[in-house]
Amino acid sequence: MPDGKPSRYITPEALLKLRFGEQARPRWDIGILCFRGQAGSQALVRKLGARRVEAKTLYGFSESPGHAGVHEVTVGGRRIVVVSGCLWGGPQAAILVEELACLGARIVLGFGVAGSLVPELPKGAQVVAATGIVTDGTSRAYTSRDEVTADARLAAALGAAAAGLGVPLTPVRIATVDALYRETPDDVRGWLGRGARAINMETAPLYAAATACEVASLWLGHISDSLSPDTAEWDSWHRPTAMTDVTVSLTAALLEQL
Repeated sequence: MPDGKPSRYITPEALLKLRFGEQARPRWDIGILCFRGQAGSQALVRKLGARRVEAKTLYGFSESPGHAGVHEVTVGGRRIVVVSGCLWGGPQAAILVEELACLGARIVLGFGVAGSLVPELPKGAQVVAATGIVTDGTSRAYTSRDEVTADARLAAALGAAAAGLGVPLTPVRIATVDALYRETPDDVRGWLGRGARAINMETAPLYAAATACEVASLWLGHISDSLSPDTAEWDSWHRPTAMTDVTVSLTAALLEQL
């Protein structure tokens, strides 16, 4: 441990060497992880005018060159990579943050949706994760804290972007869920007891991994469904596409602020 850091069996640098060999590696300043399916992800890709990367890129996206999940664009002189379809929660989020940090990114944004736990956050409410409550396993590999926070500068820039667009934006505490099909009323009560107002599968590990990798991070999105204990059943993901359009506009405006 010559640098005072504990040794690890697998590092992002080791995998990048295996993946790229002597070839030039991509370099990006900002990464956007789209915790959305293809429809939501592609809406952002189109808004930014990003082009598909025709080369090997990131873990899980490098088996076939030209994978449709990775696009890049330059905005204000900054090189931006947009990674689509990041649906697998904490482990995937942490892996991608680690690799993006090795490839030069100093900012990683999360573009997603969240499930509401309270009636005052209806479908379509635009939210930013002020904090992520650590309720998952991946985050524990990166932090011993019970909460991890958004980057203050990025949060301020997003607030300014939202004000400029006239879009109401609500800061929330989001708990991370590992088991999509095992959410119960007892779970909801537990998350509410810890101060959560919404849930998703990625915020806490995104923030925890970003902090460990010395990368600034911010998650933004909108409410897509409801697990409020005031309702007897899950209020599903069906909603107008206009809700995504607003989140897309907020993301684009944030990039212009940076």
